[in-house]
Amino acid sequence: ALGLNRKRQSKVMATIVHILIWGGILTFPSFVILMASWLIDPKMWGTDLGAPEEYQNRIGGLLVVLLLFAVQLPIMAYAVLYFEQIDPNVGFGFALVLTYAIFQIFNLADLILFDWLVYLKLKPAFMRPDYLPVADDLAKHIEDFRNGLIIGLLPALISTSLWYFFL
Repeated sequence: ALGLNRKRQSKVMATIVHILIWGGILTFPSFVILMASWLIDPKMWGTDLGAPEEYQNRIGGLLVVLLLFAVQLPIMAYAVLYFEQIDPNVGFGFALVLTYAIFQIFNLADLILFDWLVYLKLKPAFMRPDYLPVADDLAKHIEDFRNGLIIGLLPALISTSLWYFFL
């Protein structure tokens, strides 16, 4: 089909499945953290939504980002460790591409499931307090997704380095 021999095709399919599974593993706890942050204090998202200063909890927002990284980085590093069962000769470059792809599964799931389905379509009241501006425009969420395409290099590089130097 792809002009590759069967062994190579099998490895390509195993890689794709690995990325999808680990992307899901990465997405679930990340969504729990995101939803919990909205329930605990919606002001943590005030900066992201462009709310006035008094409706921004910058420290809380920073804590959410740090908690996401604390959960996501080891998951992505272990994803490479488990990929070594498919290909024991994983190099740093391939591992970087692998972790970046896994992070982008989360980024895409965040856009589709969290931003579009939950925030824009279901519109839960706890995500729409009167004091925060509402980002009902999908374009703003797509812009955040595009930013995630670039920002995703950082967690991919850190998690790949964790795997390369420590696991």
